Amino acid sequence: GYFVTTIATTAIIVSIVNDSGDKEEYHYDEGNYYVKTEDGYEVVQAPVGAKVDEIPKSAEKVEINETTNNYYYGGAFYEKNADGYTVVPAVAGTIVPHLPEGGEEVKVGEQTYVVFGDTYYQPIQVDGKDMYEIVEVKEDS
Repeated sequence: GYFVTTIATTAIIVSIVNDSGDKEEYHYDEGNYYVKTEDGYEVVQAPVGAKVDEIPKSAEKVEINETTNNYYYGGAFYEKNADGYTVVPAVAGTIVPHLPEGGEEVKVGEQTYVVFGDTYYQPIQVDGKDMYEIVEVKEDS
């Protein structure tokens, strides 16, 4: 992620408990998540489990399956619930209209993917439009 020395005063603190049971604090502002460093703040991928009251108005609704729609913004997927929105893991098969900033192109075998965090995006065509499908990639070890 990129680095900033200050963040907006409107940023809120979002706490989550990570897999090892430790509490982690993030600063959230308009769809971006930051972690505090010695010199300022670093932008990081949205942490799964983070709960926020609102997501940016430009977040797009994406179909996860026949019964579930989530919201997609900046590489993060949000599930709407009574309290607001929760960051949820990307689901293979989900199709999104564009990639998050900071994705990296990687080649696995003959296929080229764009990787953002732990999520692999495969470029596809849908009705003549460029779209991206979330795929599960198992790299040979």
